[in-house]
Order: sequence, then C-alpha cells, then structure tokens
Amino acid sequence: MDNQRDGHPAEDFLRPKVEALISDAVAAGYSRDVVVAVLIDLLDDNTCEGGTTS
Repeated sequence: MDNQRDGHPAEDFLRPKVEALISDAVAAGYSRDVVVAVLIDLLDDNTCEGGTTS
C-alpha cells in the first residue's frame, strides 16, 4: 500500500489493521499478491457484510 492518505477517518482506522493482517499472512507464508487478491475477493463477494456466495 502506498503512504498517500486522503484524511478519511475510516481509512485512518482501517489502514493499520489491513497492513497488519497482510503482514501476518505474509509471515505465515502466503504471498502478498495472493493475500490482497483474497481480501478483494472477500469484499467483492459481500462475505464481510454477512452475505453468502452460495
């Protein structure tokens, strides 16, 4: 992720958590590209909003 911020409070709140999640996943052996792709997929599928994909 880049260091450019738009000053949005939600971004300020979420950025360190997302960066930590990605770092933890990379430390567990997953590539950064795969982790980011899975996070995007999870958000795109609305699974983080309680929706289902099946």
